[in-house]
Amino acid sequence: PEVGFVRRTDFRRTHGMARFSPRTPGSRLVRRLSWQAGYDYVEDDARTVVQNRLATGDFNMEFNSGDALSLTYQREYEFVPRNFLIATGVVVPSGGYDYSNLRFSYSVGRQRMVSGQLAAATGSFYGGGDKHEASYSGYVSFSPHFAIEPAISLAWVDLPYGEFTARVVSSRFIITPTARLMVSSLTQYNAALNAISSSARLRWEYRPGSELFLVYSDGRNTLSPGVPDLVSRSLALKV
Repeated sequence: PEVGFVRRTDFRRTHGMARFSPRTPGSRLVRRLSWQAGYDYVEDDARTVVQNRLATGDFNMEFNSGDALSLTYQREYEFVPRNFLIATGVVVPSGGYDYSNLRFSYSVGRQRMVSGQLAAATGSFYGGGDKHEASYSGYVSFSPHFAIEPAISLAWVDLPYGEFTARVVSSRFIITPTARLMVSSLTQYNAALNAISSSARLRWEYRPGSELFLVYSDGRNTLSPGVPDLVSRSLALKV
């Protein structure tokens, strides 16, 4: 916060978490079980307006194979200070909203050539609406020096103010010729925003503890015919 990187201002946050996570050495299938509960409470600094309130309960099962299963329930309150556009033609009015969400996920261990996480979620959404989600984020290792990370996220939202489907597809490749040199690239398509974004990053640790980053990124609008129109472009160097 001292150098300007803070997500919000004029707030007071109180939060806590408790976890019970026993190992199961007598089981050939399960390595560890975990129960976790958390509570997050955010208000303005004068303590006159509750901005967010989130209660979370998690159950996790970690298998000896490296795979993991997770079940999460969340109950949330969100204060929306002004109307905002959540999708094309769909505006959420200002006010306070209570909603809940149940999420299931299964993760495949990174020791396999193809790994990743499959997830599905369902629950209520702003003002009596419903939201259903499905996603996959993967990791495919072709060699110790080359891997790709495909991902897809789908959300079906039905609100009293309108309905929409959000689709995001992305793919990242990672090349590591040496332990000190890495090149990665990300391309992402957001159907709701009609946008394609891409970036390429080079990281070079030219001596222990000293690094150089070179990052190129651009954004394009897919509504135009032919080659998508350029919306933004940047080149950044960090040493």
